[in-house]
Amino acid sequence: MIVAKGSALTGALLSCVLAGCASHDGTSPDDIADKITRAVYANDYDATVASFDDATKREVTRTDVGALSDRMHALGAFKALTQRSGNADSGRYEYDAAFTTGSLLVQMRVDPSGRIGAYRVVPVDTTAPPTPQARG
Repeated sequence: MIVAKGSALTGALLSCVLAGCASHDGTSPDDIADKITRAVYANDYDATVASFDDATKREVTRTDVGALSDRMHALGAFKALTQRSGNADSGRYEYDAAFTTGSLLVQMRVDPSGRIGAYRVVPVDTTAPPTPQARG
């Protein structure tokens, strides 16, 4: 699932479902997340859904990909995707997508068969106070 939160339209939630399969040739979750993010940024529907399962392809429209691409372009040129956290056991990964004037949080879930079960894009709130870290 791709979910883009927050927008100029009163912080409304923009979401579209995108799921699919990770590469069958052993490509890492990092590579898949980068490939999907770059395809969405480029507003390249075909590349975005190329490895998705059939059910998900039916749910995703070119308009969905275009709207998320516009959100990304509002932050400038795409610079890099950096892994924030990853857990192969649960298949959950988080990445910082850096742009010239901001960043987005990308969250991805990979199921045991290697399919992408979720791909979410969430704005990073730079005005919120930092979350306290537990000390131990």
